[in-house]
Amino acid sequence: MNKKINKMDYLYVGVDLHKNKHVAVLCNCVFDKIATFKIENTPKKFPEFINKLKKYTKGQDVIFGLEDVSFYGRSFAKFLIQQNFIVKEVNSSYTKKKRQAGTNRNKTDELDALAIAKNLITEYDKLPNATPKDIFWTIKQSLNSRNNYAQMMANIKVSLHNLLVHNYPNYKSFFKDLDSKTARGFFQEFPTPAPLMEMNSDELLRVLKKFNKSTPAIKADEILQVVKEHGCWENGYQQERNNIIKSYISTLNGLEEEVKKLEKQMDILIEETGYPLKSIPGVDTVLAATFIANIGDINRFSKSSQLAKIAGIAPIEHSSGQTSKQYANKLGNRELNNAFYALALTQIRKDVNPIMHDYYQKKIKEGRKKKQAMVYVERRLVNIVFSIMKNKRAYVQPEPKEDKESA
Repeated sequence: MNKKINKMDYLYVGVDLHKNKHVAVLCNCVFDKIATFKIENTPKKFPEFINKLKKYTKGQDVIFGLEDVSFYGRSFAKFLIQQNFIVKEVNSSYTKKKRQAGTNRNKTDELDALAIAKNLITEYDKLPNATPKDIFWTIKQSLNSRNNYAQMMANIKVSLHNLLVHNYPNYKSFFKDLDSKTARGFFQEFPTPAPLMEMNSDELLRVLKKFNKSTPAIKADEILQVVKEHGCWENGYQQERNNIIKSYISTLNGLEEEVKKLEKQMDILIEETGYPLKSIPGVDTVLAATFIANIGDINRFSKSSQLAKIAGIAPIEHSSGQTSKQYANKLGNRELNNAFYALALTQIRKDVNPIMHDYYQKKIKEGRKKKQAMVYVERRLVNIVFSIMKNKRAYVQPEPKEDKESA
């Protein structure tokens, strides 16, 4: 939880994090730079840095601002927290904006560290506490691995399609995609249509039932009709290309198993956090893991507006004299922003959430563009996600007003 502080009582350290060495800048609350440090990203060297820092602080309390507490800065953040320092997580997008707002547009590690310190001072009340807990880190790693495998599968499917269309120009007329066990089994067994030319539907059906026992007889008829209609042309090095097709399918099957294992692991970890996000309609394992991995410990946020800002959903205000306008916030955590957008797309469907659907339509009728109306929906969803995680209570769908009146 954030606590009110007197900024004059503290010194501030902004840390630009790197793989091998961190750069830290110590300054006071009016941005006067006091000292610059280079810190080796090795746990044994962290106490050495604290001893050097104490020579400049002279007993005054220090607050740290770190951009990344889940990757290069994870060990350092954990060490500082163990030493009872206040550690805040500073969004890198806001650091970039702060640096570019100055007269010096150069980019150096020291300037970045100073920009982090400035953000730490000016935005202190809005910044979440750094809480690099192992469970959230593990969910993040599991999610990244799962998403990497899913992307690899998507790439392989494109390559596999490019090979298959030379052998089966119209294969999509009997297999719409390459996701089913029957489709993959068929192409692994028959990477080229040559063997099918002498087969009848009963023989092919027996083969197809090896992959899916419930395969209907009509499927074998469909395949043979299309294949024999278009004929077969054997090209050079056919066997080599057949081997590539088989290899792609084996790899796809292996990756699919790994994705299932990781999703099962994420389900267990999500359950362990106590955050019942999957109780929200439209939130599956992957989306719930995305929220938790990027939000982390909800207790580092004292109110939902802080979460909205981190997610880049809270609007940015520009005012001049009597004029005040709000603009979309393009900063913030884009992965988290995309997660709220994906959830909003589900929630504005009338069959999923009639209240959110009506709210979205109301904003459209008020003259908002669809994109603006979606932001309003996302902001409401931030409140819902925040409340569910904060209270650890499952989502309860509210009843539409007309239902209450008729009851």
